[in-house]
Parts: sequence; structure tokens; C-alpha cells
Amino acid sequence: MGIANRKEREFKRREEDILQAAYDLFSEKGIESVTIEMIAEKAEVGKGTIYKHFSSKNEIFGCLIIGQSKEVLEIFSKIDQNAPLMVQINQLLRLFWEFVTNDMRKYAVYRKCDHLLLTENMSPEVLFEFTKANNRKNNKIRTLIQKGIKEQIFKDEPADNLVSAAVGLFTGVYDLMLAGEVKPSEELYELMVNMILKGFMR
Repeated sequence: MGIANRKEREFKRREEDILQAAYDLFSEKGIESVTIEMIAEKAEVGKGTIYKHFSSKNEIFGCLIIGQSKEVLEIFSKIDQNAPLMVQINQLLRLFWEFVTNDMRKYAVYRKCDHLLLTENMSPEVLFEFTKANNRKNNKIRTLIQKGIKEQIFKDEPADNLVSAAVGLFTGVYDLMLAGEVKPSEELYELMVNMILKGFMR
């Protein structure tokens, strides 16, 4: 039992090393130019070892996004659950803004992975984890929006529509920042928040 557990831990640690190597290379060289061979060399493992953990480069994209989703879920744990709803929402918006703008390079890698990802080419196990992580993240946001509708703070609109509008606005602005067309600033943040909340309010 002890040997099996140790092998499982070693397998998991090697997988994490591979993902870190892939992230580092994607960040330094751009995702399209990075090959499985380059990832293997960076992680100091054989190419065959990569395929013991991931069926393809596409699956590495998915696993990196799963990791990001878990980081985003940690943001929700920092929100004061006993605070009034609008305080919680403002905390969430601020924390997510800081999560992205404090490390734009990291966000750029995740966004590119998301753009290139083909879910139909993922193994069932990874696809399950990917879907579960995304659903948990979206459900957290949806729950706050639904509470706002129930408390008659927000408009009586389908919660999914409000979630899509908020996420779409933030994502669009982040993509413009990545493209160098706009720089992150407090003024930009406040404008986005005001647009979202005023658009949602009754």
C-alpha cells in the first residue's frame, strides 16, 4: 500500500512538473511554437513520459485551464460570506480584476489555451474534470446573481444572461489589455464595474 501511494504521488508530481514546464514555455515562446519534445526537455523527462500523462498538447491546454479554474474558485473563498450581497459582488469583481492584472502574462497563456482548446480531442477523464471545474466556477457566479434577483436588487432577467454580460465585458476588456490597446487602471476598473452594476440594477 505504501509503495502504491508513493508511486501515485510521484506520478502526480511528474504531471505537475510537466504542466509547469509547458506553462513556462508557452509564456516564453508562445503556444504555437512549443512542441511536445520541447516540453519533455524542459521537464527533463522523455517524450514517452509526456504521453503517459497527456494524450496530446491539446490535453495540456485543458489541464492548465482546469488549474486556472481552481485558482479562480479560491477567489470565492476570500469573499466575506456574511457581508451584504453588493459587498460580496464588489469584493468578487475587485479580486478577479487583481487576479488578472497582477500577472497579465499568466492570464495571456490561459486565454490562448482556451482559444486553441478542442474539447472533443480530450480524454473522457480530463474532459470530466474540465467540465466540472468550469461548472463550479460558473455556478458560483450564477448563485450570487440569482440572489440579487431574488432580493430584487437586480433586474428580473435570466441569471445566465446577466452572467454572460458581466463575464463578456470583463473578458473583452482583458483581451484589449493583452493586445496593448488599453492599459489597466483604476479608472478603467471603476468604469467596468459601474457599467455592470448599473446595467443589472432595477
